[in-house]
Amino acid sequence: MKKLDAAKLGAELERKLQEALAGQAHVYYFADKALDKASPKHLIGSGVVLTLSVLGGRELFSPVLLRDGLSEPLIQALRADLAASYVLATRFKPGGVQ
Repeated sequence: MKKLDAAKLGAELERKLQEALAGQAHVYYFADKALDKASPKHLIGSGVVLTLSVLGGRELFSPVLLRDGLSEPLIQALRADLAASYVLATRFKPGGVQ
């Protein structure tokens, strides 16, 4: 591993921590419950700032404003992806757990 100065090492460790926390099973539940708050019903005249980054920290695109919130089809698609990710996150279980 290449040498990192203290600031870069701290930033890398913070990113790794956030990625690890984001993959915990309970996070999917709270994300699903919060999606309704991002709908046009709640955000008319406002919006959602969308950013996407992959593991490792690389941003796929710069932040973009989705005016009036997320559309219902997008919310449903995100819910499906959250459910699929939850299944993957909980695939490995200790003995005795169904």
